Amino acid sequence: MSIQFAKAIVERVGAGSMVHVGASEDDALVRELALNGCRARRAEDAVGEAFDVVILDLAGVSPIAPILRALSGFKSADTLVLRCLEVNRWEGDQVLFAAGWRRHPAGLLTHEYEGLNDTAYGIVNFYQRIPAAAAARWSVEDLQKDRGLHMDMLRESGSRADAHVVRYSLAAEYVRPGDRVLDCACGLGYGTAVLAALSRGADFLGMDLDPETAEYAQANYGGPGLRYAAGDVAVLEGVADSSIDLIVSMETLEHVPDWEAAVAAFRRVLKPDGRVVCSVPDRWMDETGEDPNPHHLHVFDWDKLAQGLGQHFILESKYVQSAPGGFKLPESPRLLRQWPMEANDDTEWLLAVVSANPFAADEAQIADFRHPQFAAADGASLPTVVDFAGSYDNPYLYRTLIQMGERLRDDDKLFRLALMIAENARADSPDRGGAITVLGYRVLEGRSLDDVPNVIGLIESYEAAGDNGGDAHTARWRISHAFLAGKLMELTGDHAGAIAWYRKAAELDWRAFSPLLATKTVAASFFEGRLHLTAGDEGAARACFEAGVREALEAARAPTTEVIGDAASPLPFGLQELAEVIDMGSQCASALANLPLWRRSPGLFARQIDTRRFGLASWAKDLEQENRRLAGVGF
Repeated sequence: MSIQFAKAIVERVGAGSMVHVGASEDDALVRELALNGCRARRAEDAVGEAFDVVILDLAGVSPIAPILRALSGFKSADTLVLRCLEVNRWEGDQVLFAAGWRRHPAGLLTHEYEGLNDTAYGIVNFYQRIPAAAAARWSVEDLQKDRGLHMDMLRESGSRADAHVVRYSLAAEYVRPGDRVLDCACGLGYGTAVLAALSRGADFLGMDLDPETAEYAQANYGGPGLRYAAGDVAVLEGVADSSIDLIVSMETLEHVPDWEAAVAAFRRVLKPDGRVVCSVPDRWMDETGEDPNPHHLHVFDWDKLAQGLGQHFILESKYVQSAPGGFKLPESPRLLRQWPMEANDDTEWLLAVVSANPFAADEAQIADFRHPQFAAADGASLPTVVDFAGSYDNPYLYRTLIQMGERLRDDDKLFRLALMIAENARADSPDRGGAITVLGYRVLEGRSLDDVPNVIGLIESYEAAGDNGGDAHTARWRISHAFLAGKLMELTGDHAGAIAWYRKAAELDWRAFSPLLATKTVAASFFEGRLHLTAGDEGAARACFEAGVREALEAARAPTTEVIGDAASPLPFGLQELAEVIDMGSQCASALANLPLWRRSPGLFARQIDTRRFGLASWAKDLEQENRRLAGVGF
């Protein structure tokens, strides 16, 4: 357990100076923390030392008093990691809250919500010391007076508090690296702090109508890249047009007199590739049809919410949530799941994820495009691989359509968007090249044999349209298309066609774009070689595997700037993708070394090569779809 325990601690609060206190003060956890880069001590060896983190292990100990006694000896610590399986969670939390602690903003991940309950602690629990001045000014008792409108849910325990916190944990999964995030109606600021703690956004602004509320948030949670301000979230005066990458707005629209005007304000300040994550109560109403909460001005169901959001945005995902203890579904279990949009199940809260329409970008917005993640590298030295503004007719399409992990998560809407671009974009533009690639992989993932000829036709038309004046990103897509066409030909059983396309991909020059594109040329050589082995042509296979090794080594010799850009602010994916090129080359080398096995035992030869290395993302997608089919899950 010590290995997993240490890993969980460092992944949640980072490496630092830590002291282990408690019932099982053995050396195992301290050793594992040290191996994770921490300065770690047992309490008995740490008299007089100061620490950032106290790890309090009260497993098997039920009284609450040991918690405070243990913490009193480490007043410098601002983080508490608590393991006390026998302590009642509600009672333990009240002790900690009264002593100036709150739940840690990184303490609750989305997948953990349904497994929690109000009386039992989780295996590992995380707390943060409240700034002394803020704790003295705002007590929990004072906050409870306005709980009907505002509450700091990191200073409250139980299922209802968990439900509020975990919504922000879910929203954090939609924050992209470098994003500027606006939390509309942030209340006392805990949710904005959760977003900042759990995501790689660059800047977080929490805004609330009440100046005193914003003041509390700033005093309690403000810090580097995280600030709070007073403002009307239904107007967003002072927030510039097209300046926000993600808007989060939890339990807001039901409070706003003109909620549709607020949605329009969201659209005004959002970038053309931005997103909104919002939540509303689901049909909270009494026998009169009105919401009994005096602060709620509207009753929502999914149709009403979706219609209002759909006037400005692409509906991407729907989630439903419930928690026990509410007036509507008091016995409901904890639930937070993505749900089919057409379903009308009765739940307690609805969450929507929507995307701005990148086609709505005007010429001024396109001219002003800066990719948030690479803004620091922007300028004359911007590496080709991330110079979207210099190549794409509409660079806002990149994160919405192409970037894995950031693009639309609804496969059908992604497909329709890609089809629209493939049919309407300039014939040789990178925009169209990326769209064709998305369509092709959708056909490949779905094993849609009938659609293969259509995609091949699009690929051929893109090739015939020319090289867009030697544009690097068009060259990228031409290589990617040739490799994709080879995979599609394999799918149909046309091995001769597959070999021809793989050969084309392998012979195209990745240097026109980036050494990172050698993933496609090396993989093309490998797959062509495998098909030659299937046909019994060992000599042709050997030549392909040798070509894959050469290409990988050549890519490894590329100038540093072509791989990571400026070494002082490197592209975060550069070395990782170069490692994938080398890994693919190593699979080609393994195939060469093991060719004698192919003659004696083809199955043994096949086991020496990890074909997942030639497309881990596609392999993971295939596995996910297969698991869904086996489970009978349709969404």
